[in-house]
Amino acid sequence: MIYVIQGNEECFIRDKISETIKENQGELIRFDGLDKNFTVDIMLEACNGNTLFSEGSIVLVDQPYFLIRKVNEGDTEKLEQYFQNPVYETQLILYTLLDNFNSRLKTYKAAVSNAQLIRLDSLDYKNFNTYVRQRIKEEKLDINNDAAFMLNNLCKRSATLLNQNLEILKLYPEKITSQVISHLCTASDENDSFEMINSLTNRDISKAISCERKFLSQNDSVLSVIGLLSSQLRFLYYISYLLAKGKKKSEIMDEANISDYRYGKAMETLKNLKMRQIIELLAKLSDLDCQCKSDNSVGDNTRFELFILNLLRKGNNYAGD
Repeated sequence: MIYVIQGNEECFIRDKISETIKENQGELIRFDGLDKNFTVDIMLEACNGNTLFSEGSIVLVDQPYFLIRKVNEGDTEKLEQYFQNPVYETQLILYTLLDNFNSRLKTYKAAVSNAQLIRLDSLDYKNFNTYVRQRIKEEKLDINNDAAFMLNNLCKRSATLLNQNLEILKLYPEKITSQVISHLCTASDENDSFEMINSLTNRDISKAISCERKFLSQNDSVLSVIGLLSSQLRFLYYISYLLAKGKKKSEIMDEANISDYRYGKAMETLKNLKMRQIIELLAKLSDLDCQCKSDNSVGDNTRFELFILNLLRKGNNYAGD
């Protein structure tokens, strides 16, 4: 059996993958589909492995590149042949958490025509309200109505973000109020901006472009995305400043009025980001903002994508410095 799993709701995708693995027996083989050492041949070898003395295999591929970008004719032919005649004892699970499979690709069309296609997207407003109440009940949280309403709005119909925030709230020992929600919980835009900045500092072009497209799908305009990234960078600069002054973790959390979770996210990002680089990136974002407002010769979305590619091009002294 072949499964193609995609969508924009990470927690639902992960749950479905876990459920599918539990439903099938056999040796679990995992691959990172964007790893430079991963190839179509390696995957097919795992799928065609000797199952004479075993119950079969579960081959799990995260981000299979052949469903994201065009591959050579040889690999395309091999994939089409396998998709049409898969090994019965092998369960092949192809998935993406970034929803970046390209439905126009020949390999994608060949896969989904012979696979169980599973899309897992965000819930609509009414069903998300029900899901929030259900999850709060399951976690047995002592939370008042105003706080629950605030949490609902904060998560913007993202079940993944809701579950992340619930993990934080489970550690809170007292009754959860709106003030607790505002102090401990984070909004999706903040998590996305951390992810975007990390992809830039790590020179991960694929991740940066995926983050950019996700950002643009969730916000009204490129200008609002620039504003969010700039705000996050100013926050990171402030934390860097406090660190440079020799402040300890507890002092930084008090001065910046942030939770342990947000402090941890900031420290993770600052491992690869110097204060000088933050200033440089803020200046570049300011220039981009001016260009978007004054020059209509290029679409803002295209301009933003070119901005990212320019930042990460070889020889640029911003990232990886």
